[in-house]
Amino acid sequence: MKKIIFILPIIVLVLGFTAGHIIDDKLKSLLQQFKIEEDNAKSNIFYAVSGPSFYIPNVKMLRDMAVGDRISIIESTGKNIKDYVLSKEFTKKYNQLREDRKPTAPEEPKYSEQLKNEARESTKNSIAEMEKSRLQAAKDQQAIFDDIIKSLKQQLKDIDDPEKTMYKPEMDEYIKQGYQMQMDDYKNKVAEWEKEYPVDNPKPMIKKWINAFLDKSADINFDAKTTKNKDGKLKFVDQQYEYKDSQWKLYYRAGKESVNAARTFAQNWLTELK
Repeated sequence: MKKIIFILPIIVLVLGFTAGHIIDDKLKSLLQQFKIEEDNAKSNIFYAVSGPSFYIPNVKMLRDMAVGDRISIIESTGKNIKDYVLSKEFTKKYNQLREDRKPTAPEEPKYSEQLKNEARESTKNSIAEMEKSRLQAAKDQQAIFDDIIKSLKQQLKDIDDPEKTMYKPEMDEYIKQGYQMQMDDYKNKVAEWEKEYPVDNPKPMIKKWINAFLDKSADINFDAKTTKNKDGKLKFVDQQYEYKDSQWKLYYRAGKESVNAARTFAQNWLTELK
């Protein structure tokens, strides 16, 4: 009896997520070579799409396979991917992610009267603490506390002195304006969030993930030559490729046939999503 399994993607477009799908014994055997953990597969799938991120568990093993086997794995995994992202389970996880990424509204500001009351209460508490500490201090050190207490009591008076207090009604207008600017920015971010993460619709997120792969894999020079340095490590003969990022190098190691098969699948899927 064929077994329904969940597999980690193993190549480029398929690099990061997959889903339950019935596959033949030959392909299951090939997938098992990658030592894919069934229990972790779905979470890795979602992590990759929502990242977005791209990962190939064992590039060397993939390249050692026959070309036909590589393409079979990519195509089967791609089908599994589509099945999973269309599932209710995936959509439920997506909606939770959507809420987690919702912009946070700015806190209601405190206006002059509230700030004054808080400052008054805080200063009174400080005076009480200093007086307590003074009683516990040695007599030759109490004068230090006297100066501090005197200063705090003056601050307490100044809080309610119209001429000296910093908590004047005029400051409320500036606070209000600042809060309005924060709210305008928040509303703009919410509008962007709703566009990027429509409820019950992970398509924009999936398209973003696919496009990121297509953009990154578009200029891989699979004919670039490598050589071993004195430490036995492979280096590109043409120095410009040494400065390519890890994702570019990952696709290079995966091989032309694998990447092209993944790109074809990605492009076809992107067309379906439009």
